[in-house]
Amino acid sequence: MSSTTQSPVPSGTVLSLMIPWAQSWQNEDDVKATFGRLGWGTISQVDMKEVGGRDGKPAHNKVFIHFNVWSASETAEKVRGHLEKVVGEGEKQPELKVWYSERNFWKVRVSKWVFKARSEKVSGGAAPAVEFC
Repeated sequence: MSSTTQSPVPSGTVLSLMIPWAQSWQNEDDVKATFGRLGWGTISQVDMKEVGGRDGKPAHNKVFIHFNVWSASETAEKVRGHLEKVVGEGEKQPELKVWYSERNFWKVRVSKWVFKARSEKVSGGAAPAVEFC
């Protein structure tokens, strides 16, 4: 038996943005409301991935915002142009600060994540095994 995993990026997505660090109490509705007010386009889906705390840092969320329409407004085009700038090796990916309150912001980047389909074969004949190292 074989199964192929489907891409989590909605079909028809024209641009996906990523917030590498959002507080764990923030939710999809908070993100949709903030980005909706910016008027950059139509959001088709927001995905949140929980990132466990490590190295003394608290747990947080990584957020992916998928747009199925990107606005042709001057501001939206300027934002997209900035975020999609090609950078040389060793250079930092362009990002923006999106202020969601008077004192707090998210850093936002273009998502560079690429889906790679996997095919897993499940064999019913082989017994599980354990090897001690």
